[in-house]
Amino acid sequence: MELLQKIVYSRTIFKIRKIYFFLLCLILLFLMIDAEKLCPQKCSCHLDQNPRIIICSGQQLLEFPKNLSDLVEDLDVSRNNISEISNDINRLKELDELNLEKNRLTSLPDNLNGLQKLQKLRLNGNNILTTNAIASLSQLNLLKVLYFSNNPISNLSGLEIPNLQVLDASHCEFKEFGNNYLNGLKNLRMLSLAENPLTNIDNPISENLAWLNLSYCDLNFLQSDTFKGLPNLVELILKDNKHLTFSTRKEALRHKNLKRLDVSNCNLDRPGIHQLPFLTQVKLSHNGIHLLPDRIFAKNRALTHLYLDYNRIVYLNKSSFIGLMNLRVLDLSGNQLEQIHWSLFRDSIVLNILNLSSNNIRDIGNLTTSALTIDFSSNLISKIVTNSLINMPKIRTLNLSDNIIETIFHLESMSLRILELKRNRLVELTAQIFKGLPDIVKIDLSGNRLTEGPNPLIFANNPELKIIQLEDNPWRCDCSQLHPIYNFLIQLPVKTEMEYLICQSPTNVSGYTWETGCYDQWFDPPYTPKNKTWGLVAISILTLIIAGGTIMSIKHAMKTKRIARNQRQQLERAEARERLRLLQRRNIFFRNERLEEELRGQSSEPRIHPMELIGPPSYEEAVQMPRIAQSLDRLDVAITENTTRILGSVDNLRVKKRRTKRITRKRTVSEDNLARREERRVERIRRNASRTTITSIPSIQHQSSNNLEISLKIKTDSDQRESDSTKIQTRPPTPMSKKKKRIVLSKAGTSTDDEDSDFQNTHQRSRRSCIIKSTINLPNLSREPRSGFRPSSTTDNNNASP
Repeated sequence: MELLQKIVYSRTIFKIRKIYFFLLCLILLFLMIDAEKLCPQKCSCHLDQNPRIIICSGQQLLEFPKNLSDLVEDLDVSRNNISEISNDINRLKELDELNLEKNRLTSLPDNLNGLQKLQKLRLNGNNILTTNAIASLSQLNLLKVLYFSNNPISNLSGLEIPNLQVLDASHCEFKEFGNNYLNGLKNLRMLSLAENPLTNIDNPISENLAWLNLSYCDLNFLQSDTFKGLPNLVELILKDNKHLTFSTRKEALRHKNLKRLDVSNCNLDRPGIHQLPFLTQVKLSHNGIHLLPDRIFAKNRALTHLYLDYNRIVYLNKSSFIGLMNLRVLDLSGNQLEQIHWSLFRDSIVLNILNLSSNNIRDIGNLTTSALTIDFSSNLISKIVTNSLINMPKIRTLNLSDNIIETIFHLESMSLRILELKRNRLVELTAQIFKGLPDIVKIDLSGNRLTEGPNPLIFANNPELKIIQLEDNPWRCDCSQLHPIYNFLIQLPVKTEMEYLICQSPTNVSGYTWETGCYDQWFDPPYTPKNKTWGLVAISILTLIIAGGTIMSIKHAMKTKRIARNQRQQLERAEARERLRLLQRRNIFFRNERLEEELRGQSSEPRIHPMELIGPPSYEEAVQMPRIAQSLDRLDVAITENTTRILGSVDNLRVKKRRTKRITRKRTVSEDNLARREERRVERIRRNASRTTITSIPSIQHQSSNNLEISLKIKTDSDQRESDSTKIQTRPPTPMSKKKKRIVLSKAGTSTDDEDSDFQNTHQRSRRSCIIKSTINLPNLSREPRSGFRPSSTTDNNNASP
């Protein structure tokens, strides 16, 4: 029972959690939908992340965006043209950061009580002239950061923001820093007035100010008690005030708690920091300091970083840095030092970095220091004494680059790990030079004048050596002499990059790397001469086999292609013959069917002979009349009572106009043979037709006429095919050849000239019609037959005689 109750209870709890989770999802969904609805058109809304952001930057807005979501926490409307903000901004209760920079604002709304969560505000790059225009900022109790740079405001008096901690008022129009500027900023800790036309600082007062930036101003002189009203000031930046001085022989700048001071690139002629006892870091770079008296830093015992680079210091007393027990970084580069006393840095027992580069130092001497890194680069050092490093027990890095060192006899240090000797004048390396450096890891010898490869035995006492840089030297590639050092350099770990070791001489390998110039001598050939001979024979045989196989494969491929091409041609010929055979059979079949249809479809009515026409036919008759298959020259010949009479031809009228051309004999003979063949064929068809049962003379006459018409049509088709098949184009016939042909064809009862039908001699036409009417009796036909064939006069007479 208890188990059952537990199960029921657990299921109930599970259902309640499920419902709760579902409701939470719905609420979030509604919030997201509402947020999407309240996103302005030109803005980008990210309300589903933390913090919720709306970005309207750079959209050329003229008014503050409306319909903003009340959930926004970070709003960016920078780089627009907004000149006024309405009181509607007070409904953004959750707003934490507001960016209004680079607009055209001249003031803020009088009421900002709704922005009680606002902590960061950017107003830089606007047109605010007075603090009264932003007096409503006093209503923002949680505002901590205000960026107010690049506004044409001239003072900060009257500005009251109770909890403001950071204020950036750089690039404005402040000409003085008054003592009442910070009265309304009780909790201010960081203030920047950089790049203002400040010329005077009038004892500003602030109990909590710890960081002050007055760089790039026009300050000339600072009184010793200038910052007396800022008791908690920790860092002061005064760099790039070109005319600034704050120390004289009698007075200097005073402050009890100042720890970091930057007065680089000013007009100081002495450090003047002895009245700053808690100072830990000071930058005095790029000034006019030329002398460091004895014990000048004795009161700055807390000093850890001292930068005196690029001044005019020529000489250092041996007691100049006494008292700097905690000094860790000392930079004296870019001065005019020529000599360093051996005990100058002896009291700086925790010194890590000592920079003496870009001076005129000629000798290291027996410098005593506990520095870890010493930089003597860009000096005039020409020699190194044997025991130069013996009084540097902790040295790890020694930089001697860009000097004029020609020879180093011996270096000894139990702690040195990195030695920089690049861009010097070293010509050779002695055998004892690196013997006293057991912990050396890196040696840089690039940019010197080494010509011969160093003996690997030089590095025999350097078991930790991992990097040797030898590039940019004028190497003379004597391969036998370079081979030992080459083998040493390529041993694991590889100690240099071999592609940077370039030969300068002899000329045949100048510009090549060591490996390329000495390849033939350093690397054994893969085969002995005997092996070379057998290898050459094997390669020759393999080449012949490959060539033979290639030739055979090419021949086989060509033979296969030729066979395939022949088979394809044979197949194409067979298909062409088959198509031709089928075409001939189809033509014969259709020809026979046409002959049978014409024989069956012949009507008993004789047709009207064209010679009987007295006048032109009507339109209906002309439409029903078939196209004349024969030449119209037949109309110019009338046969009466076995007499042939030539009426005339149009050719006779155009004899002089035509150009005489000769007809080849071969074409004439072939046409005559064809004509004779067709005559025999017509005669055969006529005999076959005469064998049929003749019931009446008109039917026989009409059948023979039809047979002759069919034969002439067949002849015309065959002539047409023969003319299409031949490709020899004959010349046009001359008038004399045409005349002869007409005489021959008139005897045979045929004609070939269609142009004779255009003869328009009315007198001859009437005469011909009279002759035909007087001699021939033709029946009156109702319609013209389909064929244009005209039977000869002889046949007509024979048919009419019975």
